[in-house]
Amino acid sequence: MRRCKAFTLVELMVVLAVIGILVSLTLPAIQAARESARKTHCRNNLRQIAVALQIYHDTHGTLPSGYIFSPPKSTPPITSSAPSSPSASAYESRRFDAPPPLPLILPNGPGWGWAALLLPFYEQSALSKSIDFHLAVEDVSNADARESMIPTLVCPSDTVTGVFQVWNELNGPLARAASNSYAACFGSRGLMNTDPDTGNGLFQRNSRICYKDVPDGLSQTLAIGERAGWFARTPWAGVMTGGTVRTTPGAPVYTAIIELSPAMVMARIGNRTLNSPLSEPYDFFSPHADIVFFVFADGSVQGLTSSTDLEVLHALATRDNGDVVTGKF
Repeated sequence: MRRCKAFTLVELMVVLAVIGILVSLTLPAIQAARESARKTHCRNNLRQIAVALQIYHDTHGTLPSGYIFSPPKSTPPITSSAPSSPSASAYESRRFDAPPPLPLILPNGPGWGWAALLLPFYEQSALSKSIDFHLAVEDVSNADARESMIPTLVCPSDTVTGVFQVWNELNGPLARAASNSYAACFGSRGLMNTDPDTGNGLFQRNSRICYKDVPDGLSQTLAIGERAGWFARTPWAGVMTGGTVRTTPGAPVYTAIIELSPAMVMARIGNRTLNSPLSEPYDFFSPHADIVFFVFADGSVQGLTSSTDLEVLHALATRDNGDVVTGKF
């Protein structure tokens, strides 16, 4: 009588167990390799932004504004009594930026941000030409442009990207926009929500900062850094009057916060270290866990770890406070 050869149940279970062990051993290595590739891609994005910033400066003689603002003719221009280059002690006393309730929404149009102003310099000239920069970002005629995804502005590790709904200060829908994984550096502390003209970094509202305006040194000054949509979704196009930036549901932070429209394009170094679980939407925040990549004013792209000292971060965020950072990495 011929007998058929086959696995016994015990043998089958042993084989499955071995396969499971092999998968559990190789999967972390595969994931680590993928994340390493995503980090490289992210750094390449920032290098393209760095080149665009340098070409923009060579072309126009200044860096782009954080965002552009034209006060309505029917209202007086919004001015600030703060000095153009506040001292470190002045910013030390302005740590918090909780906006008071206002009876009206302050204008911020047209609002086109640094990333929109750089479009021709990272091979997006056709998209730039389709924008009416005299009209507000949220204007219906600019809908197609602001809803266009730009690969250079999307970190591959950022899991919450794409076109999303921007909400206004009254929790109503304002407009839809394509997301951005990066933000311009407003500076060290400062009242970004309520006084967006007066930061001590490279980018503010209507700023036109030149390289010669950075006595701290170009290699010592942050320009653009990561702020993932996974943490807080923001539009690359710019600032929308009455719009808000909100902590993304499921973000790895303790508290959900709502910030006002200037935070759509800018972030700052505040009271938290990088990737702190106490971070707020106007902070830099990376999906790479323990490292946040930045473009420096000299065009270099470098990573700062979550353990970087807060005083070092404040020194790097300012352009003219006379601080020199050594051994920062």
